Amino acid sequence: MTSATEMPPYSNNSTMWLIPVSILGAVALCLVVMRIYTRLRRTGRLYVDDWLIVVAEPLSLTNICIAAAAIAYGWGKPIAYLTPAEVVASLKLQFALQTVWIFTLCFVRLSIAASLLRFGQERWWKWTLWSIMGLQSLISSSYVVIQFGQCRPISYAWEQVGDVECWDINAIVDYGWAIASIYVAMDLILSLMPIKLVRSLSRSTGEKILIGVLMSLGLLATAITCAKMTTFNDFGKGDPMQDTMKPSVFAKLEEVVGIIACSLPCLKSPAEQLLKKFGILKEHQLTKPSFVISLPDMQEDADQRSSSDGSLPSGKDAVRVDSVAFKPGSANSNSLQQGNRKDNWEAV
Repeated sequence: MTSATEMPPYSNNSTMWLIPVSILGAVALCLVVMRIYTRLRRTGRLYVDDWLIVVAEPLSLTNICIAAAAIAYGWGKPIAYLTPAEVVASLKLQFALQTVWIFTLCFVRLSIAASLLRFGQERWWKWTLWSIMGLQSLISSSYVVIQFGQCRPISYAWEQVGDVECWDINAIVDYGWAIASIYVAMDLILSLMPIKLVRSLSRSTGEKILIGVLMSLGLLATAITCAKMTTFNDFGKGDPMQDTMKPSVFAKLEEVVGIIACSLPCLKSPAEQLLKKFGILKEHQLTKPSFVISLPDMQEDADQRSSSDGSLPSGKDAVRVDSVAFKPGSANSNSLQQGNRKDNWEAV
């Protein structure tokens, strides 16, 4: 450590990371558990987007534990107050933190895009989402390459070694700006695409607003990404124990808010019940399924059968609504699907 006359003022900014991430991380965990429970209870199965978030959430929790360990070794304090062993241990943990975050954010965005795939049959809808998923996979792969390849030997990331070869840091910063711009565009697209669904809902205005809010929380992740961009020019500068805290917390909040945003729409039914309990939504407003996708020639045919021979199911044992979810294996769900196999669709 430096001598006493050169010691900078002591400070610890680790609370900048711990407080917001711990609170939102707990919220995200509860929402994911409720999402999986609700999905299994109503549909009896998990979809691809559910499995992706099942992978992302444990990684997110692991990330929080790694950050807590790094803070225990001095992350957030001035480097002058730490022993060389503490600095090495903390930097190793920060390296692991960044690596886990790359994969977690990838799974979160893939989950959001996969969840929207079920709500559109148009070619442009599917191609847009598949393009986003492919682009996200490529970007995350490139970040893994940068993480492990920007310096040789790799141990330079946490300790001083000789004969080091590193990539131009300005090129890495420029790449970060470009990717952040792409992320902002992706988040905006994923947040605004559900507008098409909300407009097709056979629901009251209040419920449309509720569903729109639930499905547009990704805009908050967009705002966080924009805030993270303000830290790019300081990349690689300053105290590695303190000046890395701000960009790290923005990156983590981007991930956690993404988990929350993609889990809340799946809990629309419990949210409706809560709002009904407080009198915001009325009982008569909850008589139709939430998402009534207007498939060609299906809606009119379904109405005619409902009025003529009652062929559409009406009991709770036949239909379960999680947005629109037909109980697997029910005869009525099969009959409805047979009406137009070309435009087959699945529930949230």
